[in-house]
Amino acid sequence: MCQNIVLSGGSTMFRDFGRRVQRDLKRVVDARLKFSEELSGGRLKPKPMEVQVVTHHMQRYAVWFGGSMLASTPEFSQVCHSKKDYDEIGPSICRHNPVFGIMS
Repeated sequence: MCQNIVLSGGSTMFRDFGRRVQRDLKRVVDARLKFSEELSGGRLKPKPMEVQVVTHHMQRYAVWFGGSMLASTPEFSQVCHSKKDYDEIGPSICRHNPVFGIMS
């Protein structure tokens, strides 16, 4: 999972953001691997895990682009909350995100 982190959205455009995320995440991953080895008493030697953070020239617009791709799928209407549902259930309907249950 850490080998293909793709940055998206305007807040990822800060200078050196990708480099800092990669560096900090690598430190966390390495510390956890070392801790796992210590817990095993040295019997288990985890393989080093690569951390790769990808920046790209369209990352500022990637969130919008992904949303537009989702909206163009046939399943999109199934993952939307209707006004009727909102009026019946109220704001708590927003706590459930059906996207993760239907889209594959």
